Amino acid sequence: MPRCFVGLWPDPAARAALGALALRVQQEHPGAKPLAPADLHLTLAFLGAIDPSQAAQAAAALAALSVEPFTWTIDRLGAFAGPRVGWAAGPPDAALEALAAGVRATLQAHQLPFDQQPFRAHVTLLRGVRGALQGGIAPAILWPVHRPVLIESLVDAPASSVTHRVRYRTWPAP
Repeated sequence: MPRCFVGLWPDPAARAALGALALRVQQEHPGAKPLAPADLHLTLAFLGAIDPSQAAQAAAALAALSVEPFTWTIDRLGAFAGPRVGWAAGPPDAALEALAAGVRATLQAHQLPFDQQPFRAHVTLLRGVRGALQGGIAPAILWPVHRPVLIESLVDAPASSVTHRVRYRTWPAP
């Protein structure tokens, strides 16, 4: 069964800036592994392992969701110590919070299971970060937000020294 979540893909400019940022931060944390730029995303709701019919239902519900485009500003770094994840995020954003709430309400209305953890807007840049990771990002990275999609986690061969071993793709694959 596919392991899925609802997320946003960055546009090419934001993806390139985030990828370069991950490599720059890795220099300060040499044991950490950056995500491949193609895998950088923002998670709005995590569904986990769902059957293909639920995935199709979720993808269709998301396609019907009305979204007013906006820009998310990413201007700071941080880390989650437990999972040793380095991330980039921005100040609280009402439009992003509303989008996450709308996605979760849509999933709930379609009786689709999802993790009820509070939404914490961030983009994972690195895994295996040891120690503190904090500071500002200058210039800030601007991420034009459009439509959320269902994303599937795919496990690759063992992790290389360059990227993490999980990669992601929009479900169903185009």
